[in-house]
Amino acid sequence: MFIRTEKLSYTYMAGSSLAVEALRDLDIGIPRGSFTVLLGPSGSGKSTLLQHFNGLLRPTGGRIFIEGRPLNYDRRQLRELRRRIGLVFQEPERQFFSESLYEEIAFAPRNFGLPASLVEERVERALQQVGLEGEGLRERSPFQLSAGQQRLAAIAAVLAMQPGALMLDEPTAGLDQSAQQRLFTLLQQLNLSGQTIIVVTHRLDQIVSLSDHLIVLNRGTLLVEGKPDNIFSQPELLHRYGLYLPPVMELMKELIAAGLPFPPALYSLEEARQEIVAWRNRGFKP
Repeated sequence: MFIRTEKLSYTYMAGSSLAVEALRDLDIGIPRGSFTVLLGPSGSGKSTLLQHFNGLLRPTGGRIFIEGRPLNYDRRQLRELRRRIGLVFQEPERQFFSESLYEEIAFAPRNFGLPASLVEERVERALQQVGLEGEGLRERSPFQLSAGQQRLAAIAAVLAMQPGALMLDEPTAGLDQSAQQRLFTLLQQLNLSGQTIIVVTHRLDQIVSLSDHLIVLNRGTLLVEGKPDNIFSQPELLHRYGLYLPPVMELMKELIAAGLPFPPALYSLEEARQEIVAWRNRGFKP
């Protein structure tokens, strides 16, 4: 298991009259190479959990293990952890500060003391990975890029450190449909190349077709964890906590209830279209 928690708990402003318990006794695991999606209604603890995975927050109870080793929070270990597990915050483009795209992406590798030749290599590779290697882009101000390009640039800045896991908190916030699709394609490609992807979202319909591991939280506790097929076979449980199946799954569920022979585990419109076309070509036979 790449990341594992043991009775993980966290309370904001612990010990004060304003204390708020955000996580409680979480036992979860993130397999290496998985595409894990953290789901749950607002306030369920998703972002708080994500920030524990690379040491930005320290548990008030329980432990975190990285590849079987407990996280002890000394300065050297945290530095290495943040190189290996990269985090892209919500709307990360608001944190840009460099004058050019190249300098923005080069900042972290330089800060870790890499030689200039290796920094150059890392930046070029990261730009290629996210599709921003076009002529003139590297010298352009990151503030002059489109919203979609800015989000990709923020991801490139993390990829330049060549992390073993890439974590993203609500990565599609503020993006149009085209930019979202470009982002999904990138995440799928990274995962297929062996990278562990961890995404926080409250939108089942956007990214679930890419995932192979779901963790659903509610009020800081684990509601359910497992394969998408297993979790989506419990729609009543999800509805109870304000979560709903992707619209295409709701549609197929209604068609199945009407007696049509479709598989229930369809996550995308394209999959549903193919099934409906195949059924039509068979002569509408049940």
